[in-house]
Amino acid sequence: MDWLLSVLKEIAGFLLPVLDSLSIIRAILGFILMFFLPGFAWTLVFFSGKQINAVERTALSFGLSIAIVTLSILVLNRLVGISITGFNAVLVILVVTIIPVIIYYLKRYVRVKSNE
Repeated sequence: MDWLLSVLKEIAGFLLPVLDSLSIIRAILGFILMFFLPGFAWTLVFFSGKQINAVERTALSFGLSIAIVTLSILVLNRLVGISITGFNAVLVILVVTIIPVIIYYLKRYVRVKSNE
């Protein structure tokens, strides 16, 4: 597991200096990563069969992102003892975003297989 963290730190060490020189792009990417992407991924899971319009999905994405990211970081800090750092927060946000994407594609795969 340590090798994975060292690889991720090396990648982050390479990308962060490049993004430091482009502060506007870094701010936009950080905003999307923190406030939109996790919630949007979870809306795909929660509302995959229901038809909701783009405005509703966007509003739900912002609300869910704020709630899920904040709560997951605080819970991991309190219960597991993981310190709150920028690197750990990005890892938690990525995991919280990847999990619903996997669930969504597994649900779609099962639905397609059951229709065949």
